[in-house]
Amino acid sequence: MKHIQTGLAMIFIFLCAPALAENTDGANDPFQEVAATYRAANPKPQLPEEARKFKVQAEFAVREKQFDKAVELYGKALEIAPWWPEGHFNRAQILGETKKYRGAMREMKRYLLLVPEAANARAAQDRIYQWEGVAGAEPTRDCPDCPEMLAIPAGGTIGKPFAIGKYEVTQGEWKAVMGNNPSKFTNCGDTCPVEQVSWNDAQEFIQKLNTKTGKQYRLPTEAEWEYACYGGSQSEYCGGNDVGSVAWDESSSGGHTHPVGQKQANGYGLYDMSGNVWEWMENKYDNEHDWRVLRGGSWNYLPQFERAANRFRNGPAYRYFDYGFRLARTLP
Repeated sequence: MKHIQTGLAMIFIFLCAPALAENTDGANDPFQEVAATYRAANPKPQLPEEARKFKVQAEFAVREKQFDKAVELYGKALEIAPWWPEGHFNRAQILGETKKYRGAMREMKRYLLLVPEAANARAAQDRIYQWEGVAGAEPTRDCPDCPEMLAIPAGGTIGKPFAIGKYEVTQGEWKAVMGNNPSKFTNCGDTCPVEQVSWNDAQEFIQKLNTKTGKQYRLPTEAEWEYACYGGSQSEYCGGNDVGSVAWDESSSGGHTHPVGQKQANGYGLYDMSGNVWEWMENKYDNEHDWRVLRGGSWNYLPQFERAANRFRNGPAYRYFDYGFRLARTLP
């Protein structure tokens, strides 16, 4: 038993990759190894006591209707025991009920990978079909090194649909276009957000990417960003009311950036709209200064700065180790 749990834990080291946070269909997905090891285990591993503690707390949070907290607690249990089928199933159900459909599909697919012959497998697959019908468009990528983009429907003050980056622009994506890496946290790796970039630097990146792809990328307007941040429902942060579920902030980051896509997505399937790095907007902060808008907060700020409605600003040439950006694009 001890060897089984140790083996599963070693496999779980790979779960920090952002690709794993979304894709459970590909043959190269590391979770396939977790699932295969679990299916082959006989007897099955027992839930460790620390994971059981988070399970009990999550169940209580559900009874108290604190659904964001329940998602966070089930997530903590799954960090310890990624092979726990019930945890994936319960997390999927809560995410689906709170209209976070992409996250719900991911968790339910993992559940079926772990226990494909479960008595409720047919019902679980049908839930995935239901969520697929309302989850919106799949992400697109215009070139191998281009950021993944998600189409956002028109609504409210946004008269036309537009596309926005599923993640913040990463160090790897920056290097592919610019040939350098200005980031302070280079040890974090290619899947971490690029930082220490000014608004002017972002414009240079966009110009070169547009030349490379023939597309018309740009920074999002502040109105587009806020509309995308809420993800179709009002919440304190981009994706929920519990900052720990959706954002890396001063209290959780450990003093550095983290790979994109590790926290819970919002209703549109966008990650890190709150926290990780501040994101430059296209427009000015006001009509009296040359300041540009920054939104979303960062790993270096308190939770109140991660709030969906919070605004910040700085000069277009200013660089800092928690300033980054994500892309937008006008759709036909």
